[in-house]
Amino acid sequence: MRYVRNERGSQLIEFMGILPLFLLMIIIVCQFAISASAAVTAKAAAMDGARVAITENSDDYETAVRNVASSYKVLSVARSESSDGKFTYVTVKVTLEVPLLNNARVFNTTGLSIPVSSEVTLKKEE
Repeated sequence: MRYVRNERGSQLIEFMGILPLFLLMIIIVCQFAISASAAVTAKAAAMDGARVAITENSDDYETAVRNVASSYKVLSVARSESSDGKFTYVTVKVTLEVPLLNNARVFNTTGLSIPVSSEVTLKKEE
């Protein structure tokens, strides 16, 4: 009966129960930060590619996109043109691959990734 009423060590047991959830929360926040950084990079790459695409009629826009997004794997770069009768618009869409956090001792996410896309439309210079 003496051990049932004894509360020594109860804080340690509670802490050990919450620790995995706390670590999971930190990992999720880090992954969101990495994904947000990739989204900003994708937007900048699409903008740079669109700037090149409106001034030149070549495939240099892909090089511009790959230069900006050099720290990520570029899954696709697409360019399209549209017109409203008065102006011509160029749209560049960029899709980057963001790898998941990987720690082989805890969990193995090798090969898993999140695609992040961004699209920019600019008026073409005449």
